[in-house]
Formats: sequence, structure tokens, C-alpha cells
Amino acid sequence: MNTPAPPSIHLPILFGLQAVKIFLTVAAVLVGYGLHRDEYLYLAEGSHPMWGYMEGPPMIGWVAGLSRLFLGSSVWAAKLPVLLVGLLCLYLLLKLVTEFGGGKYAQLIAGAAWLLSPAFLGTNYLFQPVSFNQLAWLAIGLALVRVVKYERPKDWYLLGGIVGLALLTKYSVVFYLIALFAGLLLSPQRKLFLQPKLWVAAGIAFVIWLPNLLWQWYYDFPVVTHMEELARTQLVNMSTADFLIPQIIFHGGSLFVWAPGLYWLLRNEKLRPYRFLGIAYPVLLLLLLALSGKSYYMMGIYASLMAAGGLFWERILKEKSWWFLIMFTGNVFLMPFSIPILPIEKMKAFGVYMRDQWNFSPPLRWEDGTVRDLRQDYADMHGWEEMVQTVAEYYYALPEEERRNTMIYAGNYGQAGALAFFRKKYDLPEPYSFNASFILWVPEEAAPFDRQIAVEDYPWGPSDFFESTETLTVQQSPFARETHHIYYLTGPTGDTQEAWRAVLEEQRRERLGLGGE
Repeated sequence: MNTPAPPSIHLPILFGLQAVKIFLTVAAVLVGYGLHRDEYLYLAEGSHPMWGYMEGPPMIGWVAGLSRLFLGSSVWAAKLPVLLVGLLCLYLLLKLVTEFGGGKYAQLIAGAAWLLSPAFLGTNYLFQPVSFNQLAWLAIGLALVRVVKYERPKDWYLLGGIVGLALLTKYSVVFYLIALFAGLLLSPQRKLFLQPKLWVAAGIAFVIWLPNLLWQWYYDFPVVTHMEELARTQLVNMSTADFLIPQIIFHGGSLFVWAPGLYWLLRNEKLRPYRFLGIAYPVLLLLLLALSGKSYYMMGIYASLMAAGGLFWERILKEKSWWFLIMFTGNVFLMPFSIPILPIEKMKAFGVYMRDQWNFSPPLRWEDGTVRDLRQDYADMHGWEEMVQTVAEYYYALPEEERRNTMIYAGNYGQAGALAFFRKKYDLPEPYSFNASFILWVPEEAAPFDRQIAVEDYPWGPSDFFESTETLTVQQSPFARETHHIYYLTGPTGDTQEAWRAVLEEQRRERLGLGGE
């Protein structure tokens, strides 16, 4: 098939957008909020490479391991991988614009829409699977467009490889694949299902994904338990409005790029071969609504719509397209809600002002449905090192003989992850926890102990395993979401190793369907 070469990426635009991305990331890190509670968990997974984790596929743990290997344990080491993902997203987005036939103005508008989108700014700052997932969705869309456009075997094989890696990144990509399947079925490109190379690509994806599937099978599919818990504790608070309204406000002024992009994909004759990307949007929307999904589960699809939106405005405004950048002034105003570029006191005051004076509260709505003074993600970035420092102070206040027999235990993954992250800085023993993925690498034979320093996010009563439970402190940092209850447990009521093995077996049976490894 003789297809004309697409326009080339306009390098000054690409490098300019990437420079802004780098500047914003560096500025946010320097403000000094610290890491998010989820980031501590994913960084801890880097010390325990596996084919899967309780929260999902293994990719985030592998990246964390490489980051720790080459960069050590620091905030910068956590932020660099997601920054590189963001820079790569900008490149792939502009590449998709060129595949659609867009020139430099289309690239500028689409790239600025993605870069300044409050949603993409926020997700692409945190070391979490969602950022890598958005990259995977964009790469799948681009690869599928190239399959349609060039009909080359290598594009099929590349698509299969990308889908396989995407399945190792976040399982929600399955929803996107279903939506794309429906989009292809309802578009002229349904003929692709007759291509033998489709099944070769599917085979490639399956082979890449297979080790993780086997891991899930061995551990009795913990992803199902994780999703059930998520549905019970968070998704139950999601209403239709909670899902739909964010789709409109997620991207601020970038709405005026992705919405015309959706229209252009569905109606423009030149983009007719890629109509499946437009059809996939309402299919995905309805699918996630039916499953009571979180609003941000839609996020990955918007980049492809922005690529088409850049083309729309270039065709409409031509050389005056750069005037369209004025539509993003609102995004700049919303930027503090997306990425922590304001000191925390000023951020809290800004949020309260926007909520009380302008009735703008969506960014301040927490997962429990309540509206607070501070964005939940920002509250989850505070109090962690202070907690670890307090634990270290109590630990080193003990006589050396007692320290040798003291276990440090954490009740939730944020506390365990922070204790693991700052362990070397404060010279602490390895923390143990039964929460989240920490249960996967808890040893059956713990180091000898006859006492514990335990951290939990709720008050404890008497222990079943120790005679004395002393509350050392109840710590609440001013801007943190969690309260840390720190206890000192002494006087074992029995053999601690035997009790440890019994509790571990019970926890693994309950969470993994296993009695032990």
C-alpha cells in the first residue's frame, strides 16, 4: 500500500513542550511535599521483583527496582521515571498528530492540551501505575493507527508487543481493548478481524502476559480480592454524576481540544479510517459507568482525542491556530490543584478560597465523598518521614539488647512503605506488614523478637500476643490525612515465632487463599 509519508514532528515544538514539562516537575519537587503514600508502596515493590503484586501487574515494581538500582532511594529517583514517561507521551502524541496528517500548529495545540491538562499534570507527577498506563493507551492507539494506515506486518507485531506490556502495567487496559474492539467492529476497519496477523499480534501479547497470568493463578487471583475491596470501600461512593462531571472538568480548557477531536474522528472524512478511536470513547464511557468505575479510569483515552483535536483546530484556524493557546489560561490557574507548586499553607488557603468563594470543590472531594480543605493526594504526601523519625527515636531510646529483639510492624502499606523507604536513613530494621503486597514477602521465620514497635492508623486495644501494649504517641501532622498510633508491645504470652507463623498463615489464607508458600 503506497501511503504518503506523514508530516514530520516539529522539533522546536516538541522540545519546547518537553522543557516546560521538566520545569514544572523540578519546581514541584523543590516545593518539598514529599512522596505520596501509594508511591512508598510501589517503591517498596522495587526491592521485591515478582511477576505480580496484590495491587496489580508487575511493571511498576520492575521500574522501581531499576530506579533504586541506578538512582538510589530519593524523591528525585521516584520522580525521574514518571518524568521520562511524560516526555515520551509528548513525543508519541505529536507522532500521532503527524500520522493523522497534522502539521506544526496541530502539534502545538494537541501537545499544549496534554501538557497543561490538570488531569495529566497530576497523574504524570506521581510514581504510580496510572502514568505508565496512560503511556500504554497512547502507544496502543498510535500502533493501531499505523496498522490501519500502512498494513505492514511489523506494525502488527509492534502492536502485540505493546498490548502485552500494557497488560503487565495495569489491568484496566482491558477496558480500553474492549472499547477498541467495539470501535473496530462498528467501523469500516472491521475487516482487520479477517487478518491472520491479528492473531499473531494477539499471540505475542498473550505470551508476554502469560507469566503474570500464571502468577495470578498461583496466588488465587489476588486482583479479584483487591477489586472487591475497592468496590466495597471506594467505588460504592461513586454516583453517575461523580463519574461524568469530572470527564468535563478533568482537563480544564483542554476540553476544547479533545471534544472537537472526538467530533472530528467521528465525522471528518479524512479521519474515517481511524473512526474506531472515536467510537471507542462512548463505549468505554458506558462500560465504566456500568461497572461503577472511578472517573480517572477514562483518562488514558483523552490523549488520542487531543491529537485529533489539534488537527481540527489547525484545519479551522490555519496559521492563526496559535491564538488558540489562550484557551489554556484557565488550566494555568487550576495548575496548583494538579501539581504541588504552591507551599502547603498557601495551597490550603487557595483551595479554601476556590471552594468557599467560587463554589469550586471537585478537586477537594476525597474518596469517601466528603469535601475538605486540601486535595486528598496532597494530604497523602505529608507526615510520613515524621512518623519514621518518631519510630527511630523510640527505637534508639531502647537499650541495645532490647533493640536486637524488637520487630517494627506497620498496619498499612503507607506506613510500611515509608518505614522501608527511610530505613537506611534512620538505620532501622526491615519493617513487616500484612497489608497490601507486603504480605507477599513477609518471611515465615521472622528475625528473633520478643517485643514490637507497631504503627497503626487506628487505636489498638489489648494484644492477643503481648501482655503489655503501651501507647508511645499518637502523631498527626497538620496537613496529613492519616493519624499514626505508635505502640510498644512487650511480654510475649507465648512463643513469638509460633504465633508469627500462625498469624501469617491465617493472613495468607484470608488474602491469598494460601496457607503459606
